[in-house]
Amino acid sequence: MEDLNLPQDAQAALDEIDQVLHQMLMLAELSAGEGNIERSNLQRVLKHLQRKINRAADRLDEIG
Repeated sequence: MEDLNLPQDAQAALDEIDQVLHQMLMLAELSAGEGNIERSNLQRVLKHLQRKINRAADRLDEIG
């Protein structure tokens, strides 16, 4: 992710969100494919990733 002269903590949180969104995209692409994906496991992982995004967003709120 491009550095916008943000404090290091803010940049780290944005980088984490970017990374998690890429993971979610990969999971969505796998799910859309013809593979045999266990939907309940996929949903569990997506919820976990959403919580990671929420935590990173909370850190951004704290930063200001």
